[in-house]
Amino acid sequence: MRTVHKGGTIESDDGETPRAGARRETAEEIGLDRELGRLLAVDWVHGTGRPPLVAYLYDGGVLGEDDFKAIRLQEEELSWRLVPREDLTGHLPGALGRRVLAALDVLADGAWTAELENGHRVG
Repeated sequence: MRTVHKGGTIESDDGETPRAGARRETAEEIGLDRELGRLLAVDWVHGTGRPPLVAYLYDGGVLGEDDFKAIRLQEEELSWRLVPREDLTGHLPGALGRRVLAALDVLADGAWTAELENGHRVG
């Protein structure tokens, strides 16, 4: 099962990079500390009642049976399920769903990193 790692917020006071932040957040939120693969997508997300943000999606690799057994969620924050590609936007609404689909397209096509604005391709 191919995964796309989506992290939380980087610790800018500590000089943390987006890649390091994604790895740390993945370890904290699901209990898997994995080396991240290539950058799949960068999304500029305009703020509605908050400042804009930049979201980075990395290739999380292929999870084996032992990886699935090792997942430990912060259940107060997260839930998870395996979802077919065609059902993703029903579970991940708006820009988030489009962002993950764009990252999966990059993986499937072997294309360059996708540049997005609110989950839509630009350029």
